[in-house]
Amino acid sequence: MPPSLPAYTPSPSTRWQRLAWLSLFTALNAGAAILIALGNTPLGDNPGGGLGLAYLTVALPGHFLALGAVVSLLPLLLGLGLRAPRGLVVSAVVLQTLWLCLLLVDAKVFALYRFHLNAMVLNMVFGGALQDQVALSWQTWLQAGAVLAAVVLAEVLLAWACWRLVPGAARRRPLLLAWAAGLVLMTCGQVATAYYDARGERAVTSQWAYLPWAQPITAKRHMHRLGVHSLPQASLPDPRHSQLQYPLHPLRCQSNVQPNVLVVVMESLRHDALDATTMPNTWALAAQSEQFTAHYSSGNATRYGLFGLLYGLPGGYWDSMLSEQRGSQLFDVLKQQGYDLHLYGSAPLHSPEFDRTVFAQVRNQLHTAPSALPVAARDRHIIDALRADITRPGKGHWFGFAFLDSTHAPYHLPKDYPPLATPMATHIDFLALDEDHVPVPERNRYRTAVHYADGLLGELMQTLRDSGQADNTIVLVTGDHAEEFNDLGLNYWGHNGNFSDYQMRVPFVLHWPGRAPARHTANTSHEDWVPTLMRHGLGCENALADFSTGRDLFDPVPTDRALLVESWSQRGIRHGERTYVFDKFGNATTLDRQYLPVADQQPDAAAVRAAWDALTHFRRP
Repeated sequence: MPPSLPAYTPSPSTRWQRLAWLSLFTALNAGAAILIALGNTPLGDNPGGGLGLAYLTVALPGHFLALGAVVSLLPLLLGLGLRAPRGLVVSAVVLQTLWLCLLLVDAKVFALYRFHLNAMVLNMVFGGALQDQVALSWQTWLQAGAVLAAVVLAEVLLAWACWRLVPGAARRRPLLLAWAAGLVLMTCGQVATAYYDARGERAVTSQWAYLPWAQPITAKRHMHRLGVHSLPQASLPDPRHSQLQYPLHPLRCQSNVQPNVLVVVMESLRHDALDATTMPNTWALAAQSEQFTAHYSSGNATRYGLFGLLYGLPGGYWDSMLSEQRGSQLFDVLKQQGYDLHLYGSAPLHSPEFDRTVFAQVRNQLHTAPSALPVAARDRHIIDALRADITRPGKGHWFGFAFLDSTHAPYHLPKDYPPLATPMATHIDFLALDEDHVPVPERNRYRTAVHYADGLLGELMQTLRDSGQADNTIVLVTGDHAEEFNDLGLNYWGHNGNFSDYQMRVPFVLHWPGRAPARHTANTSHEDWVPTLMRHGLGCENALADFSTGRDLFDPVPTDRALLVESWSQRGIRHGERTYVFDKFGNATTLDRQYLPVADQQPDAAAVRAAWDALTHFRRP
């Protein structure tokens, strides 16, 4: 039996030469990526001026060096393990070619629609759902093939040139210094990102739109502890640089009635929490109000749920609104009509950045409960403060907003608050939550926390009645999203995990003076609240499409309506009995009501087109 050959191990000099080649090849491709990104970046007339350009000078190289390093991981492993350098070179050329081609496609998408390529766009275009809007003719495919061939040729020549430039005996010191410089550049970019994000410096945050697939690392709470605070409210961005045309036309709003408006949002509020036992005060309010029994949040996380509720837009606009710090048109109109604003959050409203999105133009009027208080006490604090505000003598018409946090896991209660049902968990052990866990104790604690929050709402409603304002106050009670306790049997807990009813369907009780109590069973969305209030409460004459993608809740709603919903990692379309889920990797999955895949995986083309229209409606062409 012949002896086995020893495994090949490249010599140290060979390894350093290959590392030097791959490092140079990656860096030059990062330079090419920067040039592609700069094609959509205004340089001579940048919205951030000198500060914005200075930030880009650091952020662009760091961003593309980091992404290029990820692309080079496979070639790196091959280069260190194989005898010949062919595997290193071929894999590096192929992967960098695909990477640059992806950036070129992204640049075209951004130039047309002002957002970067994502899974939903890929599926819409190449899956055929948007053939009416995006027709890929044979000429288009021919041009794409020519571009691909050109990039391949350029990469081959670049690979050859890099071998000629790298000395045969590559030294460690220059290479290590180059790596250190790259790490310093990336670190400086992230530190600058965290600092200017905490400051709310729009000159910097507006640049994020030009960085494909940027995931800025922020640290607002730590920066706040270090004394870095948000800048005062800034004016609207220069329209020449805006990604958005929002609203489409100036709003014409005038109300002779000017009702007070009260919005109470409870964190993680399930639709089935609304019953006479768990929420007796809201239940009593619903009996004399309009109740929308098939109402869905615009997202399964607070960021997107409140965004949809207070903008009347899908969560896909979050990044653009944040980078330009454009607040909701609702608050512009409220200010124009002289409303006093009483805006309270039990949890900080700067994380997520509601102070720079929804409330951007009124951020100086946001109030947060003292962080030293327990969460249940924070809810009590903001409700007491709001009750004092709305009964203060000499006040005119007002808009009140309270975001209660007790109902967020681990479901906060005052000390010795009696359980609504037993057994009730004394705390939530998240490590114990799995598909075999019986959730009765956790659900009982959740229901008890909801009962406590509902009691605070009852006190607020009593204040309205005692002050004689109940007959002139529009009241909305809802949740930012729902909360699941493994209801599907698929080991989903909490929220931000799926788009099923158990994480998306919330109570929506709307008390509108002068309107008769009613129960509406058609599908409605958080996006519908702002257009309804603006039209009927604030007297806006514009077409709803001028400022919202939602519908008037008082108009008949189509039974086959498709709802666009958002999460941190996915985007979905709820349409009838099906949910189409698009992940970040380009995959689309069609699921039934039980969140199980169905045989026919093709998304409905009309539903996808409606979602596309909503996502692009306010983007500049």
